[in-house]
Amino acid sequence: MRKHRRWAILLTVIALLVAACSGDDDSAASDDGNGDGDTPAVTGAAAVIEGNRLDAIKDRGELIVGMTLQFEPQMYRDANDEPAGYDVELVKMLAADLEVELTIEDLEFDALIPGMLAGQFDLISVGLVGRPARLEQLWFTCPYVPYRQVVVINNDSGITSLDQLNSGDVTMTALQGSTAANLIQTEFPDAELVELEQAPAFLEVASGRADAIVVEEYLAIPFVQENPTTSVLNPDDPFAQEYGAWAVPRGDVVWKEYVNGWLGYYIANGTLDQMYTDIIGPTEGLPSCS
Repeated sequence: MRKHRRWAILLTVIALLVAACSGDDDSAASDDGNGDGDTPAVTGAAAVIEGNRLDAIKDRGELIVGMTLQFEPQMYRDANDEPAGYDVELVKMLAADLEVELTIEDLEFDALIPGMLAGQFDLISVGLVGRPARLEQLWFTCPYVPYRQVVVINNDSGITSLDQLNSGDVTMTALQGSTAANLIQTEFPDAELVELEQAPAFLEVASGRADAIVVEEYLAIPFVQENPTTSVLNPDDPFAQEYGAWAVPRGDVVWKEYVNGWLGYYIANGTLDQMYTDIIGPTEGLPSCS
């Protein structure tokens, strides 16, 4: 905590110096960069006191997390329409350790990053991978969720091997803006990629309007069981295991340091691996958070 306070004091001093330097220019102080001279109010998760989001969360008594509750069993709504799943249990633990209330903002996947950039959340919990384009906008924590990508095909597509997917005659779907979509562009550049929300992306394959979808293994298995017109093309040879991370706002050093330390503690004592096994299934484990 002493380290956190040093950051808070340093950031406060910097803020005071900046304010002092800008005080001689009234026009600069009142311009928000859009040229209209009005400075927008900062509210909600964006209202970070003393340059320290950790203290702001404690001060407001609320942790605000952006999620997409559509991916059972990782994150979804249960029969009572309540948030449930691995990610939900994890952020509940985080809020409990912070001794604050938890608020989950349930949005479509492609609205999460814009929402964080607009200051709506303290954290995004949806298993994001820190791809280069995302690194320019957000900071990412240590990994907290492992997953592997597989290909699900329509059985009438005539596709029997991964090599056949890289063709202009093949249509593949993936969640919009996802790592799966990026994988298709890299591994099967000649295929036509259609990016959709998760349910429509699956439906295109089940109906035969698309030939295949790249998706996380834990989502593929129950889908194939419920849709006998489909099958997993590479059940014994999934793409390399990847790891999803939480996303936090760029610049919030103390907050990122706290969250990484928190994850590191529960990874080291086996809590996260056990939670994943109990809720989702067997796992090869998480790397240490160093």
